[in-house]
Amino acid sequence: MKIELETIPVWDGLKSGSECFICDLMNAAERDAVDYYLGPAIMVPEIRVEMNRKGICPTHFHAMAERNKAQSLSLVLDTYMEESKKDLFPLLDRIADSSSWRKAMKSFKALEEYASHREKGCLVCDYMNDRLVRYLRTVAALYRDDAEFRFAFAQGKGFCVHHTLALVRCADTELSGDMLADYLVLLARLLKDNLERCQKDDVYLSQKYKSENRDKPWNGCEDAHRRLVRKLFGEGRVLSR
Repeated sequence: MKIELETIPVWDGLKSGSECFICDLMNAAERDAVDYYLGPAIMVPEIRVEMNRKGICPTHFHAMAERNKAQSLSLVLDTYMEESKKDLFPLLDRIADSSSWRKAMKSFKALEEYASHREKGCLVCDYMNDRLVRYLRTVAALYRDDAEFRFAFAQGKGFCVHHTLALVRCADTELSGDMLADYLVLLARLLKDNLERCQKDDVYLSQKYKSENRDKPWNGCEDAHRRLVRKLFGEGRVLSR
C-alpha cells in the first residue's frame, strides 16, 4: 500500500532530542483531530452522519469538552444522542417493563453490551491511527533510504515502550532481510539503553532531595520522573482500536 511519507515532521522529531518523538507527533495529531471534529467537520453532512454512527470514545469526548467550544460540542452531542436513543431507549423501556428482577438483569446485560460497543468507536482515534501509521512507516523508510537519518537515529534517545512496539509491528512494510534485522536490533538497544539512562536520572533525582545532597547540581534531572513515566508508558496513544 502506497502512503504519503511524513519526512519533515519525522526528521524534526528526531532532531528535537525528545524521549519519544512519536509521542510528541501523536499529541499534536490528537489536538488536530479534536479541533477538526469541533470545527469545520461538524458542518459537513457526511462527517456528521459518521460521527453519529461511529461516535467518539469517552476520553476524546472529555478532550472535546476541555476545548471550551460549547456551541460546537452541543451540536455534536445533540445528533449523537438522537442516534444513540434508537437503541438505548428501547433497552431502558424493556427494563422498566420487566416483570421480575431476572428479566431486568438480563435487559441490563444487553444495555451493558450496547454501551461497551458504543464507546469503542472513535473518529478521533481513527484520525490519530492514520497519522501514526504514516509516521511509523516514514521512520522505517528513512532508515532504509537515508544514511544521515540512520546515523542520527542510532545516536538518538529512541522511543517509549509503546511506540517501540508499534515501530516493530510496522517495520516489515518498508524493510526486509538484513536491514530489517539491524533495525529491530537497534530499536531494542535504544529502548534498553535509554530506559537505563532515565532510571539513573530518576535515582539521582530521588537522592537529590536528601539534606546531604542539597548543594549538588541537578545535572538536568529535575524532570527525570516525568521522563521515565513517558519512556515506560508513552503519550498520545491511540485508545479505541
